[in-house]
Amino acid sequence: MTQGIGSADSLLLASQPILDQHDKIYAVELLYRNETGLSATEIGESIATAEVVYQLHTAMTQKVKALKVPAFVNVSADILLSEHFLPLSPRHAVIELVERMVPTRDLVAAVRCLQSQGYRIALDDFAFDPEWEPLLALASYVKVDISACDPAEVQRHKARLSHLKLKWVAERVETREERDLYRQLGFELFQGYYHARPMPVYGRKIPAATLQAAALLRALHQPEPDTSEVIALIQADPEMALKLTRVANSAFYRPSTPINSLRGVVTHLGLRRLTSWVALFGLLGDAQSEHAELALTRAKACEMLAQHDAVCEQNAYFVGLLSTAELLFGVPREEFLHCLQLDATTTEAILHRKGAYGSILQRIEMTERHFAMRETGLSDEQASLLRLYRQAQCDAFELIASLDSLS
Repeated sequence: MTQGIGSADSLLLASQPILDQHDKIYAVELLYRNETGLSATEIGESIATAEVVYQLHTAMTQKVKALKVPAFVNVSADILLSEHFLPLSPRHAVIELVERMVPTRDLVAAVRCLQSQGYRIALDDFAFDPEWEPLLALASYVKVDISACDPAEVQRHKARLSHLKLKWVAERVETREERDLYRQLGFELFQGYYHARPMPVYGRKIPAATLQAAALLRALHQPEPDTSEVIALIQADPEMALKLTRVANSAFYRPSTPINSLRGVVTHLGLRRLTSWVALFGLLGDAQSEHAELALTRAKACEMLAQHDAVCEQNAYFVGLLSTAELLFGVPREEFLHCLQLDATTTEAILHRKGAYGSILQRIEMTERHFAMRETGLSDEQASLLRLYRQAQCDAFELIASLDSLS
């Protein structure tokens, strides 16, 4: 995917293929890139790791081939040793350990734990240092920088380690002769400029705050929301927590005593009002005002129509709001919904207008067109929906005005 002139796309990362002995793509390595030109070591390896994984899972892009073949991702020691490992799927990702790491006892234990969970491990730029021996038994791949090694020495090491079930990857292959030589040495995979240079991947970024808000909205729209989970998600986003506390303590909601806990915020606002504020702060924070108004109006109209149809109002509100992702972010609905991993009922309603919520969304979108075109001669049902839509718009304006009053 190339970046056109005037495109709103951003540089997300780079992708370099890893090919098998038949020159077919076996995997890709995802490499950190940013528009300032700073390297992973300059920006900090933990930050670079998190950014690559974040973009792989959430960026609005045509995702290279990483969803069809394994993606090799460099993972920093800090992240490997942290309590909360990144959300990489063992099926799709290979954890690559760079040679700059120090294979301490704790690091080996962390890698052993990940390997037991089904993760595949690759040792990058492997230099046959004895201190790395404990990791060889846990690895699935050994990547050798052939520009820094003597082929005869590599062959001796490979023979010594033949009892291990390893796939050998020749890195920095720049000529056909090098590829052919290491193929004869029994290497199974190849990576380097001879096959392809790293290609920049462009796409639309979703702000992290937006995804955090989406996770919170998903928790709020469960049939029986778990208050403890909701509070934990708010705590994970300090900016969101601060804003919601300000709202709960504002004159708009008039608390009898100051609220100084998130549980108090949730209790005082209630789940429905909390949902509206989360949507406004998270999903609509960077949207143009007219887009925010339309998104909230559609969501509120879906909620009101759901009340008439005697189905869950909260679910209808959620469907209406998320259906505006294409308008808010300029990206296909399919890509945004893929990031959220919603239930099939919600996804089918938004993408294909199926089910009770899909029917509600379809009728409200039709009403939007009647409203925009100022159509007359409507049927009784259409006129009733138009009145409902106007009331939803008033409610949306009031919600946005109350936010403005806090600034």
